[in-house]
Amino acid sequence: MRSLSYLLALSLILPACAQKGVPQKSKATAAATAAPTPSAQAEPVLVFQRTPCYGTCPAYTATIFADGRVEYEGQRFVPVLGKHTLKLPVATVNELLAGAKRINFNSLEERYSRNTSDLPATIITVHPVGQPLKAVFADEGIPANLQGYINLLKARLDPLSGVGVTE
Repeated sequence: MRSLSYLLALSLILPACAQKGVPQKSKATAAATAAPTPSAQAEPVLVFQRTPCYGTCPAYTATIFADGRVEYEGQRFVPVLGKHTLKLPVATVNELLAGAKRINFNSLEERYSRNTSDLPATIITVHPVGQPLKAVFADEGIPANLQGYINLLKARLDPLSGVGVTE
């Protein structure tokens, strides 16, 4: 009887040991070792955020990549709410980056504000490939060249959120 117990225990242990000896890739390991797609590796080249106000100001964030991919998140008072992946022509992305270069975005102050709490703000982060990242927060006292750039960004990105689009 005792030898039968040992045989039973041994028959249960041996298959478990055999499985441990053969390394198997888990789904997580397989995903981690798979080559990431180029678009997943790329850092955003531009982030445009329109913040909420106490009224009905459109609030959304558009994170733009060099290949034209836009990770959009509509928060308030935009027809397209939630997270979506959208697409811009690469020429438009290049136009937006050229606009930042034209106004010498990297030389702008980091903040244009008089700390008025009920105004919507615009936060722009520009990070062209191979260049340093620069972010600017603006809600009041915005210089004309930056306001022109904000208007350009709104003109190209608001239609993605449905703002200003009439049916």
